[in-house]
Amino acid sequence: MKYDNPKLRQILAAEYVLGTLRGRARHRFERLARGETAVRSEIRFWESRLAGLAADLEPKSPPPSVWFALQHKIDSARAVVTPIRRPLPPPVQTKDVPPPTSPWRILAGLATAAGVVLAVLIGTRVPLPGEPASGPVAVAPPPAVSPAPAPVPAPIYVSLLRLPESDMQWTLAVRPAADEVLAVASGAYPKLGAHSLELWLITEAGPVSLGLLPTAGEGRLKLPAGVSGAQLTLAVSLEPVGGSPTGQPTGPVLTSGPALKAA
Repeated sequence: MKYDNPKLRQILAAEYVLGTLRGRARHRFERLARGETAVRSEIRFWESRLAGLAADLEPKSPPPSVWFALQHKIDSARAVVTPIRRPLPPPVQTKDVPPPTSPWRILAGLATAAGVVLAVLIGTRVPLPGEPASGPVAVAPPPAVSPAPAPVPAPIYVSLLRLPESDMQWTLAVRPAADEVLAVASGAYPKLGAHSLELWLITEAGPVSLGLLPTAGEGRLKLPAGVSGAQLTLAVSLEPVGGSPTGQPTGPVLTSGPALKAA
């Protein structure tokens, strides 16, 4: 193909800027542009002329899958594989095992049993020498011992959040009484470059940052005081290293879901 034809250079430069010139033809034209000033001038001309067409287009945020696809291509090009140590799964409690008995219930039961034994011994007392054997001595019944009320268990919310197009997930236990969130990470973490994953609590006043999620093992995040309700809503966003600099989500929301009240 004769690239010294000005008309042909104009057509190829326009198709290159529009993105319709693909495959081997695009690669050949890029090699030609690196060595030909006239070709680069044609490309700059069409870039400036066609740039106005995008002014009327409404900007749209790409879906989260685009981030993972781009990072996958970057990782493939670098050919760097970082082994990820999978954390041990959290211990699973069997439903058949009864919950531990409250120490208050044990003490109350022992006190009640001791009162019954004492009443029986007093009611069947044998007279001492010199005392008239006139039958059992009437004694006042021991005061009734009422068991202490069992403490009301503090509420706990549980949630499972998974990143799309990966097996990376977090098991979350939200404990308002302790003002903390326990996050246990599992699965292979997709490399996202120089970014962090930040966990948010969605409230009526807006999202509230709970901290950065671990990518392996477990971590404890700070929970604001006064959190309550039948269920909570959590979300994960992609942020710069160290978290959002503004206190509000700045990157795309990768996943979200409810935290249900378990106790």
